[in-house]
Amino acid sequence: MNRTEATQALELMRRVVAQARDDTALQNWGAIWMLHAFTNGGGFLATDWLWETGHRGPGPFVLLWGVLLLINFASIFMMKRGQTAGVRSFIEQQIWAIWTTFIGGLVLVALLNLLLGLDRLFVPAVACVLFAMSFASMGALMGRVWYGMAALFAGVALGMTRMEAHAFALLGGLWFLVQFGSGLALHRARSRRLAAGGEGPRLV
Repeated sequence: MNRTEATQALELMRRVVAQARDDTALQNWGAIWMLHAFTNGGGFLATDWLWETGHRGPGPFVLLWGVLLLINFASIFMMKRGQTAGVRSFIEQQIWAIWTTFIGGLVLVALLNLLLGLDRLFVPAVACVLFAMSFASMGALMGRVWYGMAALFAGVALGMTRMEAHAFALLGGLWFLVQFGSGLALHRARSRRLAAGGEGPRLV
């Protein structure tokens, strides 16, 4: 392969990735993320309230997040029902892989915290590290802006080492702002694409 062919191949790959990113916006993820900003942000605030009011057993926390995860997954399938934008893109598959891995990692961290019997939770700080890693992975797929979010959560993780209380409340507020803002940006990209004549799924 000569230099011209290599340049053309790289350009083709760039267009494929850009198209996949646009198709991801069309898949209704913006609206889904905006909804989940409320459910997940509220979940972290509720977790903070449970902890600060003296709950130390796993029962209330497992119940809370079990219900929230059920709502989140149900809303995804409902809001993506009847789409016409084609098969799931490579980018969308990676988003699923990144965030399901994050959920599994966070559950494992909570279990370790419980088994070690620590009086002080290290879950919020480690959650910020996991968020940072997840956003860094998205940065490699969808643009450099996600690296900024990764750096933000990494900085908050360090700051949480100085917090004695309400770390989950801070995490809830930060997560609401980041997820809602990201969802709004994707939703606007979807609206622009549809206005320009791109075909996409209807909002439910």
